[in-house]
Amino acid sequence: MTQSSRPPRYTLILRPEAAADVVTLAAHGSDVVAAAAAIVDDLAHGRVVGKELGDRNVSGDLTGLARVKFDIGGQRPQRFRLIYRQLDDTTREIIAIYRLAASRLAP
Repeated sequence: MTQSSRPPRYTLILRPEAAADVVTLAAHGSDVVAAAAAIVDDLAHGRVVGKELGDRNVSGDLTGLARVKFDIGGQRPQRFRLIYRQLDDTTREIIAIYRLAASRLAP
């Protein structure tokens, strides 16, 4: 994840809900917010390509959406996810940014 002086390859559209997700990340520290900004920059410049999600048993049909995992440097497993979709050849829409919720489901 590096900053680039080149113009972004993709125009990013941030859904209002995803903007609220970024505010929520601040509770995890400024380093997490910086990691989110870096992954958004990587997505805009085409340095990362997400994993296609498809139809899921728990969350339903997410066909057309992709996931990129991120976190602060050295943190494993990566705790955060950015969900987006490719709208056309030059536009990506950020749907959600969230923390892995598995811990909420643990007994």
